[in-house]
Amino acid sequence: MIVVDLNDLFPPKTSPSEVAAKVAGWDVSSYKDKPVTIRGCSPTWAHLIVAGKLFGTASAVDFLMDDAKGGVSIPVYRK
Repeated sequence: MIVVDLNDLFPPKTSPSEVAAKVAGWDVSSYKDKPVTIRGCSPTWAHLIVAGKLFGTASAVDFLMDDAKGGVSIPVYRK
């Protein structure tokens, strides 16, 4: 499983358009047919933008919610 930490991708207070622009140019080929977990303290819309980019490439996409408290993995996509 590969973990994508949104805190590493975007600074705090990044706007939806900035996230979308960065994700649009993101090469996700290294995630091909691999399960990916998205975590981080970003708004839900940021998780959705990143997940949308991974759909069809990754074999699975999960959101890790409340990761500071041990985390709850929520499956959002399966190939």
